[in-house]
Amino acid sequence: MTDFTPFSEQKALHIEAPYRASTLTYPSNLKKALADAQADASKTLMGVAHGIPSTYVTKLIASTKPDFIWIDVEHAVWNRTELHDAIHAAQHHSEGKSMVLVRVPKHDEISLVTALDAGAAGIIIPHCESADDVKHFIKEAYYGPIGERSFSPWNFTPGLTTSLYPDDTSNVKTSNNHICVIPQVESVKGMANIEEIAAVPGISALMFGPGDYRINAGLDVGKTFGGEPEPEFLEVIGRFNAAAAKNNLPIFGAVWTVDKIPLFMQQGWRAICVQFDVWGFTRLLDSSLKTARGYAKELEGKQNGKLNGKLNGKLNGQQNGNAPNGYRK
Repeated sequence: MTDFTPFSEQKALHIEAPYRASTLTYPSNLKKALADAQADASKTLMGVAHGIPSTYVTKLIASTKPDFIWIDVEHAVWNRTELHDAIHAAQHHSEGKSMVLVRVPKHDEISLVTALDAGAAGIIIPHCESADDVKHFIKEAYYGPIGERSFSPWNFTPGLTTSLYPDDTSNVKTSNNHICVIPQVESVKGMANIEEIAAVPGISALMFGPGDYRINAGLDVGKTFGGEPEPEFLEVIGRFNAAAAKNNLPIFGAVWTVDKIPLFMQQGWRAICVQFDVWGFTRLLDSSLKTARGYAKELEGKQNGKLNGKLNGKLNGQQNGNAPNGYRK
């Protein structure tokens, strides 16, 4: 019988999760992770954008142990139970490695409360256009004395739930110390107010929305995914990056192709979605089908008769020689 070594003694199997909470249903310390990445670019966080509303998919993504999983509730079709369970699945199936960020619709209090109570570590504010927008979300995302978040009796058990902080049986300190609010600016009005947005105390990063900004500004939205950007668009990006740098804020964003990562890191990106689950899935299938059809195409015309003859003769000979006596010809 093979000797048994307990999991606790096999350190090579343990996942390094320096930012996890004591209890995996509570938010990881995204504030610390972003601050560390801002101080040292080699610690830039790499994650996956999650839009397929399925906890099965969540588990598959989490099994790859990304630094974070960004769940998009603004555009993907998540219901309340799926969102709650996906956040738990992400943290449990990554063994605390993957922090969860959620982009909630701007005026959807139910999605915001669900994400926070389930243990999301980051809240992304879409279509942020003013400092007041940010201050409103800060008030909703944090418990007092920072904000006015409502206290839930359903996400902890007195005497059993643990915390990294003393005297924190309900994990209020965990939430206030770990959760990040990230404004996403994606309009002309928002960029006109970028300086005041970036200066709001309490935010942990900034995000830009190139597609919506281009539409709002009357620019070619197709250039979101490639092509030579217009001078006015480059000027906007320059002002956005400058506002982030002035306030020592890391930039959160998503790349269409991973070869762009070095460029964006030079611009201050410190939390980067390297893949979208929908795009990754469809690209994988498309690539596999194209490769397979290419192999089939190689047999067109000149090779068919010759190859079939060889295969048929070889296979028939093998079958006749190896078949049981009663079936030999």
